[in-house]
Amino acid sequence: MKKWFIVFFLFVITLFQSLQTVSAETVEWKERADLPEPRVGASSGVVDEKIYVIGGGTEKPGTYGNQTFVYDPKTNEWARKADMPTERAGAATVTVEGKIYVLGGKSNDGVVKAVEVYDPKIDTWEKLDDLPFENKVQAYRIYAEAIGKKIYVVAYENSRYATTYSYDLETKKWEKKQKLNDEIYAGSTAVIDNKLYIVGGTQIIGLTVYVYDPVNDSWTKNGKGFTAGYHSALVYKGKILMTGGVSRIRVYDPKSQSVTAVKNPIAPSRIAHSSAIIDDTLYVIGGREETSSFDGVYANSKFKSVMSISLKDLNIPSDGAENPGDKDTGSTTPSEDNSAEDGDALLVITMVNGLQKEYQLSMKEVNGFLKWYKQRDAGEGPGFYEIDEHDNNKGPFESKKDYVVFKNILMYEVNKYK
Repeated sequence: MKKWFIVFFLFVITLFQSLQTVSAETVEWKERADLPEPRVGASSGVVDEKIYVIGGGTEKPGTYGNQTFVYDPKTNEWARKADMPTERAGAATVTVEGKIYVLGGKSNDGVVKAVEVYDPKIDTWEKLDDLPFENKVQAYRIYAEAIGKKIYVVAYENSRYATTYSYDLETKKWEKKQKLNDEIYAGSTAVIDNKLYIVGGTQIIGLTVYVYDPVNDSWTKNGKGFTAGYHSALVYKGKILMTGGVSRIRVYDPKSQSVTAVKNPIAPSRIAHSSAIIDDTLYVIGGREETSSFDGVYANSKFKSVMSISLKDLNIPSDGAENPGDKDTGSTTPSEDNSAEDGDALLVITMVNGLQKEYQLSMKEVNGFLKWYKQRDAGEGPGFYEIDEHDNNKGPFESKKDYVVFKNILMYEVNKYK
């Protein structure tokens, strides 16, 4: 009798654990009310548990908006507020003491240095002194975060390094700080323990996470980074959550300098979007589908959806806790599926200079490329990859091979044929 009781007890425990696993795997994204208009590269901020989406690229190529939209998660409704004085996209944005600051970016008249601040309580905009840049800073090459009573701005006035500035909210004065010796285009920023982190993006000097310490006025490296152009970063439980680009949320731990991939179903694979966290719920707003041809300029008229997911249900760990998700070396590349090597695919690689290369390959060859990319993203393997062009050869050549340099890759896509 005792033996049967033990067996029954173990069966119940096993069943309970199985149900827990199923529950975790069936967490789904929820569709929310659409944005009033599609947007890419918009400024956004959270004030009083409401999400503000401001400006951004519109569905008309080369045209930027200045509308201010606010979303209330409690009512699932959008409302229109006072327009921003300057139309723009790809600007730096930071929320401080209930006000949203928008700095730089590109307008309908070109690159701007304008700094404007929005006060949601009285629904008004105020224009501040322009950014103290000596040269023009292109869209998506400017970042801003608030630490204490100061706003820190990182801007690429030079093609090889970034100048750092601080703006004192009390004295209203700018001060030049230590420069960052790397170019990071379309990256993301976050603040943890009063330090500014730059993650993702496209970098010239490899893939690295950089951290700025305002106390010492110094930039240091904080482990290996990962490709994440036009993505979004948020702080949650002492870690940095990265959304966009892949069908999973990535979690960067600044203490262990490691990246963990948290699997989640039907994740919105998008870029140049806005994101926010309210009451342990992650909201992903607007942007557009990830394509190799995206240049950060205009939105897709059919892509203005808003989705949310419970972070509690995803079991993202707090500091020091073991992450239940899959360990990831930092690459945005999904793990290659060695069991799915049948068939052919079109591999499209976009370089940092905008050049696109297309390769008609077998899935086995594509998986070989994915494996190399993931290893190289983790700092291992050669810096280039050899691709056989097969029947795509043109000219009197017996064979032709391309050698793709890792640091020159902006993004890629795999289109498998039916």
